[in-house]
Amino acid sequence: MSSRVWQAAATTAALAAVPLAYWQYQRYSKLNERREATKLLRKVELVATEVSVRLMNLENQVKELVEYEAGEAEEEDPADNSTLNSYYHFDSQGNKLKTKWDSYDVDAELERLEKEERGEEAAVAASAAKKPVRKAPQMTRSKALATSQGIEHEFEAVLSFLDDIRGDDEVKQLRKAIANKITKEYFARIDAIQAMLA
Repeated sequence: MSSRVWQAAATTAALAAVPLAYWQYQRYSKLNERREATKLLRKVELVATEVSVRLMNLENQVKELVEYEAGEAEEEDPADNSTLNSYYHFDSQGNKLKTKWDSYDVDAELERLEKEERGEEAAVAASAAKKPVRKAPQMTRSKALATSQGIEHEFEAVLSFLDDIRGDDEVKQLRKAIANKITKEYFARIDAIQAMLA
């Protein structure tokens, strides 16, 4: 009889252990899925951060380009490019046009010549009188626009990859935070760049 009691106790324990083991297995697999989803989200976040660094670099280059073009437009004076060399010239409204002699500094030139006669370095004064040379931007408008569209496409690829990541509430919240940052912050910055280039 003790063997039957022992068998009944073992069977009851085994039947009670099976649901517990199944529950433990499900819990383990859910935790494992969450870990894998979190790892993927961290990798996606790193990719989005790398692309945002490229976006920031593009923003700086576009600002330089726009400032350079604005400065170039200010520097261009029609009287400077004029081939007229007589003393006075007037436009059709009767306004006096500038000549190259209007901005000529006679006193500075005389001082430079006196220093040259005395043997002092005239190169220092001549270099100080020159306008500072502005560095040309590394990028053209069309190249900047193409780069911004490429960055936008990369962010869209990140969003489509995010759609494939599934998980529990913690994973969903993290996924939503990354997606919101891309759609609200990065896409707005890309739109601002494209508006500056238009």
